[in-house]
Amino acid sequence: TEHGTADRKPHIMNIALSILIIVAYPQTTRSFASEGLSTRRKRLRIKMSSWNDTWSDILNGGPKRWKVDDVEAKQKALTHITDAISSSDNTPLRILCPLAGDDPFVHYAWSQGHDVTAIDLVPAALKAMRLQFGENSDEDWSSTSRTSGTVWKHKSGRATLYQGDMLMRRPELQSSFDVIYDKDSFGALNRDMRRAYCQRLSEFIKGDGVVYVEVKNKESGREFGPPYHVEKDDLMEETSFGCAFDYVK
Repeated sequence: TEHGTADRKPHIMNIALSILIIVAYPQTTRSFASEGLSTRRKRLRIKMSSWNDTWSDILNGGPKRWKVDDVEAKQKALTHITDAISSSDNTPLRILCPLAGDDPFVHYAWSQGHDVTAIDLVPAALKAMRLQFGENSDEDWSSTSRTSGTVWKHKSGRATLYQGDMLMRRPELQSSFDVIYDKDSFGALNRDMRRAYCQRLSEFIKGDGVVYVEVKNKESGREFGPPYHVEKDDLMEETSFGCAFDYVK
């Protein structure tokens, strides 16, 4: 995957909080090898039934698990992102949120004037997200069925939700995004899914884009997951972000 000119690479930023925050810029001189990805596709496919059950429990009052719904946390995340983008004209950003669930960041970034796209497998999670935009979801959103799933578009023209497998190829999203906001999706995946996941992100981001990653920084049980304890070395392995992104901080 090409990412802009040869002297520009994507970056990653790292801030020590209760979670680890990473910002990454895509590399321009390297790319993922495609061998084996298609043959492993079936084995890597995200399991629909287990995630449906998990979200059903969450939305019916069960434990929130990994969810962080604090709007102040989303405000801080967007500030980190805009600080990492070198732009002097305050141009609205195109932001992708993979495996978004019903994360409030999507609505918050939209409310600040940005163009947001989210991808998630679970219909109930995306329905909950649509309700954040107002109770008239049937009137404010239109849907289109595709072989890769259902695509929802908000009447504002600045919010798009893909209901389907994050690991599928989506040519229409190639080199489309200034920012990818990963709210610990990387750490929530099984380790053998990380390569395909990072491959997709490298395809979707622009050459001068930024990947913002929040990950769990566990005090104990670091060997167990998902969600897994994640550090810089895990993110930057050659089979993860390391093959196509540069670490910033």
